[in-house]
Amino acid sequence: MTDFFAPLLGGVGLLGDPVVWVLVLVGTLYGVACGAMPGVGTTLAYGLVLPFTFAMEPIQGVAFLLAISVGVQYGNSIPAILMGIPGNPAAILTVLDGFTLHKRGESSLALGVAFVAALGGQLVSIIMFVMLVVPLMDLAYYFSYPEIFSLYFLGMVALISLTGANVVKGVMSAAFGIGIGMVGLDPMNLTTRFDFGFRQVRSGFDEVAVVIGLLAISELIRQARQVFNWTDLSGQLGRTKFPSFKRIRPAIPAMVGGTVVGTIAGAIPGASANVAAMVSYQQAQMLSKRPEEFGRGSIEGIGANEAAQNASNSGELIPTLGLGLPVSGSMVLLLSALSVQGFVPGPLMVARAPELLYAAVAGLLASTVFLLIVGWRMATLMLKAVLLNRQLVIVLALAMTVLGTYALQNRVLDVGVAFIFGIIGYFMMRYGYSVAAAALAVFLGREFERNLRIGLQFYDQSWYEFFSRPITSAVMTAAICLLIYGVIQQIRMRRRIRENSQAQQASPALQE
Repeated sequence: MTDFFAPLLGGVGLLGDPVVWVLVLVGTLYGVACGAMPGVGTTLAYGLVLPFTFAMEPIQGVAFLLAISVGVQYGNSIPAILMGIPGNPAAILTVLDGFTLHKRGESSLALGVAFVAALGGQLVSIIMFVMLVVPLMDLAYYFSYPEIFSLYFLGMVALISLTGANVVKGVMSAAFGIGIGMVGLDPMNLTTRFDFGFRQVRSGFDEVAVVIGLLAISELIRQARQVFNWTDLSGQLGRTKFPSFKRIRPAIPAMVGGTVVGTIAGAIPGASANVAAMVSYQQAQMLSKRPEEFGRGSIEGIGANEAAQNASNSGELIPTLGLGLPVSGSMVLLLSALSVQGFVPGPLMVARAPELLYAAVAGLLASTVFLLIVGWRMATLMLKAVLLNRQLVIVLALAMTVLGTYALQNRVLDVGVAFIFGIIGYFMMRYGYSVAAAALAVFLGREFERNLRIGLQFYDQSWYEFFSRPITSAVMTAAICLLIYGVIQQIRMRRRIRENSQAQQASPALQE
């Protein structure tokens, strides 16, 4: 019981620092603004400000970044409900019900349900996060080089298998990321390799610059090539009032289910908010007394989806901080920030520096408090941010990214690296390659290689002794099963597509 309350008390203790409160407030407001602009998700929001966190204390940086993620997840519901435009893929289900209610003149009901679901999902998932991450911290002491290597392998395989339609392209993306991570100094003997005669990269590419390019700049390029058309529907917003508890009450069971599903799905590599939203929505529809309303203005559908999205924030932190294994692009950026501060990713990271766990709890709690105070008012104001000139938003975001990347080490080279990998990342997305898998491999590649080589050296180059350790063999088996599952799902998907195309070609012939 003491272990359970220690992170909560530690997090509350950090909130005695006024600087933490100020940073969390700024992060929450910035996150809501980013979430309200279609296409600007947590990863891009992190990418724009990540370099500026290096000037902060580690505790302040973690709290600031997590406050952003809380704000983004809540902000995503605003354009989905008011304009029918999903802020991220997970918000598509909110569009089905929320925008329908908005067109009926029930904007306040839809926004109210999303607001309560966001707050409830965050608060309950924080408790679940603490309950689950503490046992992982205790388990961390059983991890040596083979176990850590197997965890990194599992993380990359899971991201490849669960997030990509083409497993082969996912493997190629991860291999590309590992190859980039191998440029520079050999981790064993510190000799230079793969620099191709360029002295600027003898120590390797800056990992943060590469990750920002792959995840943030590539997304900005993609956004610049998209066209958004929307109608100003802000006329009704000034008259919105918070709905009564009686109207929200039917959605509470769906919110509870969405919170549990969101926390668990967030902890699964490659699943995150998108899978959490779909699973919780389907679960709520199956258990609902009015399943026919889903997709036609169901507050239960909004409650389940929004609770799951917001709860996934805490869920993603369970393996990220508990095992040092990031499960999404935003968590890769979070660990990048910690690595720059001198923390080594891995199962012992939080066990050796529990203040990181306290900072996570503080950021999540404080940002939820700020949402409670200002969240409803911001929902009625953020339409103005949604309607900003798209070109201006992209130019300002790009300028912030360039400035932040240069601030890493005051080197123009890092800006050039970020742009090069941003262009590469854009074409990877365009042709179906996983930028998330590549970014994860870049970030974990050196530790991935180091744990393999040091572990083999420790066991006298015996592959059998390396992989026969109980935890290592169990994790590697799980990784192989996930890879096989991904291949099977890909085969089934291609078969369905082929059958559907054949059926469409045969239907005109039958009509004749």
